[in-house]
Amino acid sequence: MSKHEENNDVLMRDLLTGKSILIVDDDDDYAEALDEVFSLQGCRVTRLSDPIAAMGCALSHDFDLMIVDKNMPKLDGVEFAGRIRNQKPSSKIILITAYPNDESRKKSLDVGIRYYLSKPFRKNDILEAASFLLL
Repeated sequence: MSKHEENNDVLMRDLLTGKSILIVDDDDDYAEALDEVFSLQGCRVTRLSDPIAAMGCALSHDFDLMIVDKNMPKLDGVEFAGRIRNQKPSSKIILITAYPNDESRKKSLDVGIRYYLSKPFRKNDILEAASFLLL
């Protein structure tokens, strides 16, 4: 690992330590992996697979960051993000999807999502996106 990469890792860890993260994904494998990645960075992670339950949780708690899957039953991730940002406009949300397309990318930008990541992504991709949003 280069000195630059080491410094970048330290900066990301400093930005993430102690932050509260909500992960909303009906894919248990991805949700568990994200939980582990952020927990190892010192984050407090809440992980929910049901977007309806997650909506109530997101509205009743203050999360520093939400990571939401786009394709979920009952409530699409873009619609979830739009509802959250209507109630809490300063919410920081990363949308993740296994099925990226230009239309969903545009819709996510329209509701204020600043990061849209296609699955599979590298651990550093999600950490860098989270760190940038939390700056």
